[in-house]
Amino acid sequence: MFGNAYISFDCPFRKMRWTSVLLCTQPFLIPFLEIFNMVYKIVIFDIDGVLFEKPDIPHKEDSVAASSWDSLFQELDIYDIHERLKHIYMNKGFRSYMEWTDTACCVLKAKGLNKETFDKLMFGRPLMHNAKDTISKIKKHGMVTGAVSGSFAALANRVKEELGIDHTLAQCDLKFDNNGELNDWKLFATDYNDKVKFVRYIAQLNQATLKECVYVGDDVNDVAVFEKVGLAIAFNSYKERVVNAADVIIKEKDLSKVLPHLGL
Repeated sequence: MFGNAYISFDCPFRKMRWTSVLLCTQPFLIPFLEIFNMVYKIVIFDIDGVLFEKPDIPHKEDSVAASSWDSLFQELDIYDIHERLKHIYMNKGFRSYMEWTDTACCVLKAKGLNKETFDKLMFGRPLMHNAKDTISKIKKHGMVTGAVSGSFAALANRVKEELGIDHTLAQCDLKFDNNGELNDWKLFATDYNDKVKFVRYIAQLNQATLKECVYVGDDVNDVAVFEKVGLAIAFNSYKERVVNAADVIIKEKDLSKVLPHLGL
């Protein structure tokens, strides 16, 4: 009598494995999720457009992310300057995105950004639909949460306080003087490839690997992270480059849609 033989091989889809069961030399395929081998420990979110609603500003550039920077320059009625800075960056006129950001901060100071205007925009931004319930469920299941952004520390502080995100970091922390005028800023490398460093740091801090991390992002500055983590989720993204780099694509502006992909 013929015995049963089992041959496993990787499926092109990253989170799947196919097992070919040979029964009396007649093979058939059984797809199944490797739920016992793919237990995610950490979920990290982009902030603009994922944990918060993205500013409603036309933004066609495929190589630059839309963010709160856009809404801030628009509020000061200097969006044309923001567009020129983006053009310089896209044409490699800045040595790095950090130099671009520093230049943008100099412009904001020169144009008289004050704390009242800044706070109105940062604290007026609505959370994404079902953000609170989603983060609560993730944390109740013992998963570590994080948030990283090329945007402002004020938003990172909000998600830490309002959602209970465990680890947060944003690129720009603006400082205002006693009169409420912008007079200084502190910058952190938290965008594009540097987002990977943040995710790796959180993973090491929690004794996990990058493959045990999930990343939820929506724009081109998240693609580098998508390529490193165990599960990459494109959330409400209209950019082809982002969608093509993701394992999971969610079109709805409802953060709870990520939960089934975490096994929750």
